[in-house]
Amino acid sequence: MILYINEEEVSRLVNVGDAIAAVERVGRSMAGGDTIFLPRARLRMKNGFLHLMPASDEKEGIFGYKAYTSFKGEARFLVHLFDGNTGDPLAIIEGDKLGQLRTGAASAAATRVLARQKSATLGLIGSGYQAETQLTAVLAARSFKSVKVFSRNYDHAKSFCEKMQKSCGTALEAVRNVIDAAICDVVTTATSAMSPVLPGEVLKAGCHVNAAGGNTLLKRELDEIAVSRADIIVIDSREQGEKECGDFLPLLEKGKLHWSDIYEFRDLFNGAVARRTEDEITIFKSQGIGPWDVALASVVYRRGLEQKMGVKLPI
Repeated sequence: MILYINEEEVSRLVNVGDAIAAVERVGRSMAGGDTIFLPRARLRMKNGFLHLMPASDEKEGIFGYKAYTSFKGEARFLVHLFDGNTGDPLAIIEGDKLGQLRTGAASAAATRVLARQKSATLGLIGSGYQAETQLTAVLAARSFKSVKVFSRNYDHAKSFCEKMQKSCGTALEAVRNVIDAAICDVVTTATSAMSPVLPGEVLKAGCHVNAAGGNTLLKRELDEIAVSRADIIVIDSREQGEKECGDFLPLLEKGKLHWSDIYEFRDLFNGAVARRTEDEITIFKSQGIGPWDVALASVVYRRGLEQKMGVKLPI
């Protein structure tokens, strides 16, 4: 029997803290060589795309994949889990909320390692769906005195702050100028921008940046100055980045940046990368990888069994 768990049940079974714990656990597993995965594959069809992200979590004894479709601006997500010992199918889990949580959790994990301990201000560029868990996850990772939120639509940023203030203990402020958000100690971008939204020349010494919005060669949130000023750059997967990291493409093509200079997510957990001075600028580029989905989905699955949630499918 396969357990089917829907979006509403996912929201009841796990929260941001669970997502951070799952993503950090699988990060350690990746560092130890106990997790394998393939870069995102995209099948382009006449009217849309099918995207596949497989991963195996050896320590948890589970493997699976996230499959999602994008047709005419609408995406649908499902995570499929299998038993790592028998290959038996275990669960199908609706993956929209799950994906939102794990993406925010990855930024939180990077912030814990790369941001300065004395970071006091958080800048958030973007005020959409993904921005919600970017905010809550990073606030769970570090304490900040204030948060500046910028959106191309100021009213949307203001509404976002009003909505999120209810669950945040830190003061949120909508700002009209992107520079107000960009000059913070930690800056997170969560947009669908096709051209850079973060002006690199205004980044302060010691800033940490989470770039979580773009995952195709056509999308860019970081300008060349921001990337070139970074002392440490971490990406979730170099192999995947070679296919779809638009943020780094201009400097790579000019020979001013090389993949050998860029660390991977697993390096945050194996001691290979850490902030060396208070003045270093650090960047974490998040595109989304399968191990994060499988790790959090396995938590959802086990809790679903324990709490008797979901529907057992007769297959």
